[in-house]
Amino acid sequence: MGENGRAGEGAARGRLGLLFMLLATIAFAGMAAFVKVLREDGLTTSEVMFWRMAPGLVWVSIELRLRKQKLRPNAPWPVLLRSLAGLAAMSGYFYALRALTLIENAVLHLLQPVFVAVLAPLILGERLRRGAVLALLLALLGALVVVRPDLAWRANIPMLPLAAGAGAALCSALAHIMVRKSTARDSPELVVFWFTIAVSAAAVAVALGRGELAKLPAGLELGEAAWKITAMAGFGLAGQLLMTRAYGRAAAPLVAIVAYASIPASIVLDLAWGVRPGLDEALGSVLLVVAGALLVRGRSM
Repeated sequence: MGENGRAGEGAARGRLGLLFMLLATIAFAGMAAFVKVLREDGLTTSEVMFWRMAPGLVWVSIELRLRKQKLRPNAPWPVLLRSLAGLAAMSGYFYALRALTLIENAVLHLLQPVFVAVLAPLILGERLRRGAVLALLLALLGALVVVRPDLAWRANIPMLPLAAGAGAALCSALAHIMVRKSTARDSPELVVFWFTIAVSAAAVAVALGRGELAKLPAGLELGEAAWKITAMAGFGLAGQLLMTRAYGRAAAPLVAIVAYASIPASIVLDLAWGVRPGLDEALGSVLLVVAGALLVRGRSM
């Protein structure tokens, strides 16, 4: 195959990776909506984490068996670090979802692509561009405009969910970078398998230690809980598999930028809670999109 052929194949592979991430972002937005519903129904963070991950373990195990793949990773450390970083990110994200709106959570989480652009050079050896630093500053400003911590403080809104959401974005950036590093030697399905094991084990340990999982919250019927949990787990597993495949096909910062599609998705889903975006949300979202555009421009130069 000639040089042009290889370049064309690489470009097609990259476009497919971006498409996978777009679909993953839509799936994750659906998952977040059902997480918020279940948290409002009374499920704890550890219970939601367990039900988000554990059902998918059966499906991933079957897929690995059908593909005749071994369970031991070729590169254990990247897979382990991806699982631990993902566990921390999910804990912070699910905790924050109950207190914040979907658009507030989405904007905080969209600090993650900029964190990826800044941290990827240190971990993956990619060159740090000056545009990434400017993008980080714009993204931070955009997040502050949306969540307005000064108003939250005066309104006695707990600051811990805001801090948890920002911390989740940083941990998620580390997790996404490790996804790219781990899929260099192991299949996406195997990476998702061990991530699912880690989160499920940690969640069930915490839940059982607190006496949770034994019964449903008052007022939540079994049938209602079942379909909500199924929808949450299904959207989450689809997003996880699509995201892992995306990072295996395209550069980490470019894939991460597609996550900005969660802004319109979250705005639409927030309508179910009667939340309509105001000027702060609009301005902050624009700043985040500009930050993403700077990263894409930097990658193409």
